[in-house]
Amino acid sequence: MRFVAVTLVGSVVTAAAFGGVIASVSGLGGAVSSDDQGPIVLSPLATRSYIYDAQGGQMAVLYADEDREEVPLKKVPQLLQDAVLGIEDRNFYVHEGVNIRSAFRALFSNFEAGDIEQGGSTITQQLIKNALLGTEQTLDRKVKEAVLAVRLEDQMPKKKILERYLNTVYLGHGAYGVQAGSETYFGRPVEEIGWPEAALLTALIRNPVPYDPIEYPDLARERRALVARTLRDQGVITESEQKWINAAPLPTELHATAKTGPSDQLVGANYFSETVKQQLLDLPVLGATAQARYDSVFKGGLRVTTTYDPAAQQLAEAAVAKLPDTKGKFAAALATVDSATGAVRAVVGGTDFATQKFNYATQGWRQPGSAFKFFTLMAAFEYAGAVPKDVISGASPCRFPDPGAPKGYYEAKNSGGGGKSASIDRQTLSSSNCAFLRLAQVAGLDKVAALATAMGITTLNFAKDEGGELLIGADGTNELVEGPVPSDILSMPIGSKEVHPVSMAAAYAAAANDGVFHPAYYIEKVTDSKGKVLYQHDPAGTRVVSVQTARLVTEVLAHNVRSGTGKAARLEDQPAAGKTGTTQDNADVWFVGYTPRLSTAVWIGAPEGRARVVLKGVTQFGAKYPAQIWKSFMAPYHERLPAVEFAEPESTRRGKSLKYTNKYDRAVRRRPTTTTVAGAPPAPPAPAPGGN
Repeated sequence: MRFVAVTLVGSVVTAAAFGGVIASVSGLGGAVSSDDQGPIVLSPLATRSYIYDAQGGQMAVLYADEDREEVPLKKVPQLLQDAVLGIEDRNFYVHEGVNIRSAFRALFSNFEAGDIEQGGSTITQQLIKNALLGTEQTLDRKVKEAVLAVRLEDQMPKKKILERYLNTVYLGHGAYGVQAGSETYFGRPVEEIGWPEAALLTALIRNPVPYDPIEYPDLARERRALVARTLRDQGVITESEQKWINAAPLPTELHATAKTGPSDQLVGANYFSETVKQQLLDLPVLGATAQARYDSVFKGGLRVTTTYDPAAQQLAEAAVAKLPDTKGKFAAALATVDSATGAVRAVVGGTDFATQKFNYATQGWRQPGSAFKFFTLMAAFEYAGAVPKDVISGASPCRFPDPGAPKGYYEAKNSGGGGKSASIDRQTLSSSNCAFLRLAQVAGLDKVAALATAMGITTLNFAKDEGGELLIGADGTNELVEGPVPSDILSMPIGSKEVHPVSMAAAYAAAANDGVFHPAYYIEKVTDSKGKVLYQHDPAGTRVVSVQTARLVTEVLAHNVRSGTGKAARLEDQPAAGKTGTTQDNADVWFVGYTPRLSTAVWIGAPEGRARVVLKGVTQFGAKYPAQIWKSFMAPYHERLPAVEFAEPESTRRGKSLKYTNKYDRAVRRRPTTTTVAGAPPAPPAPAPGGN
């Protein structure tokens, strides 16, 4: 029987070495080229991707089933290379893919057992098995393995084979390759380890489950000692190094790389990284299909540089933490962007990412109330030629044609009642609803809506079919879809349409940036693991209004912070501009404002549904906690920086009275018109937001 076994293994190995059984490797699919004599194709290794903040600090690590960081052979310590070769394949640099002596020895044992019990595999064969063939223990698979191992050594240098192998081996706890293994068990890169660590990693290659030092320390210690004894017998290590290995303590805890960064990171880093991850999964340059993009993000070894500023995030979280504890009844969100670029510097989207993934700053749809008057102000200056000194009536109540309403008109009121004619500047300081509704009529609702849309604002609208009929959902209600700001909602100019806080921050930044709008963005650059640039943010902005309009708006809103509804947000040395916002029944309260450096939006409201925001027994307006939180963030941020003044607008003409045609509005009908526009288009009923 032994003679038969020797003859058989000799035939197998000889055939493998000379390609005599090449036909046996057919059916390997994409692993090998269609020409059986062609090159062997090893698929790229699944490698973790990294997300970095604006300063280059690591924020998050993205990987799927295999946690791997591919490293070149030159970064793997020679002692680890020697240990692995000594245990797994001491003749690696001598054989040509198959170790005939080991193969003879293994096949003798396997033949007597009637199955495959001993491998006798070289590192090259192990690499072929792991990369192409799987672990099925059959003689046919071993033949294919031997054939392909010989062919691989013909096309790939030994050092490249060893490098690939060291980056492939599974070492337990999701760690693939020696870099991930070193990080998992020792908490440091592989290039920093010594003999005890090298011996343990080598011990785990054979089978990382039973030799797991965390779960089975006694077995792990025995296996490591066996590795040390074998290396000593081979002359790879000295007796003192053997004693060093045996005496070294085993790791008692894992240091696995967290998928969302270190545990001591700020909460907002996780919300920010999640937003970045979702944007990467939609980035066309990372793949033509969803699966291709997924593979790029979680297996492609990407390096993603973001706009995130940890210092700004820390200040933002500290500011939002000043919101009184309401046991979850109310929540706050904060988003801040660079005024000149739209780069998102910090986001407070929630208080605990582990239990609540919803991001109020980027996903929450909330009515902005009077904070939306910013767009009405912009449109009036840009399209109607108005100036801050122009006079508009703020008399309350005010009515506007609405054929769909029971009485044929839509009626709104100022939050504090009353109201009179005053300059646009003064009406802004008091946040008069009726003044801004009339101002929107002067500018044109279509102009207000178009400008808001051009500045990145989207909202929720009723879905319609191709014939224009409203779509009804399974629950019997109208379906909603995200889309541009509509121009047929009479209350739209005072903030009845839902928006995101981060979008409001980016829109306000256009005023600070002399009328050039930059969408809020999170990703600066994406490269592959070799540094090749796959994506670079385009810094070009879009001019949405003239320089003069932007500066006039800033002049008015800066006055509002100095002495209007936004005075609670006033900064000590740095000029600031902004606007409060309060919706109907005080269910959403806002402050959105900016300096030449940053534009920041703060929102407070109920996480679900609508409820009057009451904090410490006081009903809230945008002028209260939102403005205070805004200041609590912006003040310390700007303390470390020199003050920057807003640019002054050119001088303007004397003010004039602004009117429009409206048979329902008494404040307009009583006086002759000097500036007229058509009445508003029909609109479905909409709730009138609050004022301040």
